[in-house]
Amino acid sequence: MAGLPLGASARATATLDGASVFFFSDTLTLVARGGARFALADGTRASADAAYVDLKTDRVVLAGHARVTRGEASANADAIALEIDADRVDLLDAASGVTRTSRALGPASPAEFDAQRFAFPDVDDRYAFIKSRHATIVPHADVRFSPASFPTSVGGVPVPSYLHSFSTGAGFSSSSLQGATFDQPYGLWGSENALTALHARWESGPGAALGLQQQLVSGDDAYATAAIDAPLRGYPVSGFNAYRRLGSRYTLSVDGSGSKYGASGHVGLGSGFLGLDYFRSTFGSSSFTAALRTRDRPLFGGVTYRLSGNAGFDAQYGGLLGQLPDARRYATVWRHGLDLSIAAPTVHIPLGATLTTTYDVSRTWYSFPHYNDSFSANAAVTRPLTRTVTLFGYYLATWNANVYPNAQALFYPTLNPPLLLPDGTPYFGYAAFSGAGMSRTESGVLQFTPNGNTSYRLTVTHAADFPQFGGFGRPQWEARADVKFRPFPNIGIDVGRAYDFDWGGMRWQPRWSFAITP
Repeated sequence: MAGLPLGASARATATLDGASVFFFSDTLTLVARGGARFALADGTRASADAAYVDLKTDRVVLAGHARVTRGEASANADAIALEIDADRVDLLDAASGVTRTSRALGPASPAEFDAQRFAFPDVDDRYAFIKSRHATIVPHADVRFSPASFPTSVGGVPVPSYLHSFSTGAGFSSSSLQGATFDQPYGLWGSENALTALHARWESGPGAALGLQQQLVSGDDAYATAAIDAPLRGYPVSGFNAYRRLGSRYTLSVDGSGSKYGASGHVGLGSGFLGLDYFRSTFGSSSFTAALRTRDRPLFGGVTYRLSGNAGFDAQYGGLLGQLPDARRYATVWRHGLDLSIAAPTVHIPLGATLTTTYDVSRTWYSFPHYNDSFSANAAVTRPLTRTVTLFGYYLATWNANVYPNAQALFYPTLNPPLLLPDGTPYFGYAAFSGAGMSRTESGVLQFTPNGNTSYRLTVTHAADFPQFGGFGRPQWEARADVKFRPFPNIGIDVGRAYDFDWGGMRWQPRWSFAITP
């Protein structure tokens, strides 16, 4: 799908030329200076000292020695206002006022002055996203610039042609490419309902990569995307996803990916209270889940609860339970489960802070003698210190137990020889672990946000788990500092530095993290 230009460019309706054509992506406006020329597909031609095009309303304003022609007919004025997709033409003359005609440019009749119709934006060209000399416009779809430079975009290399899509539709924000540290799309073809784009990417691990993606959109009700991701070092990965709204309650989603190692796919049907999911891969595995949930219901004092249940199966060619001598008997294992979630309202506590808590308890039963129990509690405290400084505190505790009646020792056997710590010391205490574990996390965060483009965070985290010892499991103490800032309008940078304290025989375990965001 992505290999074909399914989003081939729709026929252009208008063109705009000038010594300089500036595009402001935040307001979807074009401004041409140094002798502007505007042309419509029906043969209408206009010129002026400067021109302004509003792509949201399809309104065009020509200012200074403005002239419009169509065939042998013509009209002159100090300013001319017209629409890309309508017949109305207004002429403003300092001496005679406003007159109105049509694109046929027949006799004009007096009209009431509307200042908004002739409004020309006062913009600073230095902050334009794109600078060009020629723009080809497809209303409600895209605009192509030839050539295109990017004055405010660091790393934006001038190109002979650049397509900017401004079509609306939720599907244009969907992607079937893998996650990447940096992704810069380059439109190739487009229309009101489609876009074919090349992506310059940087991915964690493989490094530099190129992606090709095709998007098809039907308003907010349906979309389909397909893509090929090809790292310069590594193997290509293909992917697709699609979505369709079925009436007012249900939605259908499909997605999948494939590489030289195999492929997998997923189909889901959902609503606010029902979910059906099926997954299958070429590795011989598949699963199905049907889930039902209630709406959030009041309990007491603003506390709400939600109850959900699920049933389905997991399957694996050759068997799911490799510990058993008759594992092939259990190529498919059915399961069902119940889950209760409770959420308390945000409450004010001493010292001017607020507290939010949630709780969750669940059990899943399997057709093989096996069940899984889980309980979790989560608390978050927020305390603003100043307008720009906020203190956060978090606590998360999760208890989980995998129980195999009469077969626990097969799935959690006592190790012989015993588990060794990173320094080589035997750890005999691990024999106490029989499938029940506890994870507890306490963290404090101090955040300073001087403005909307910059933030600083200091975080200290303590983990108290079981099992957890001498380098096995999560480090008990970690401190990290993160800085997020936007040095340029189109580039955001996240830099982090973390330390683990005296864990696994190492007093310091420093780590860097770095990310570039659009």
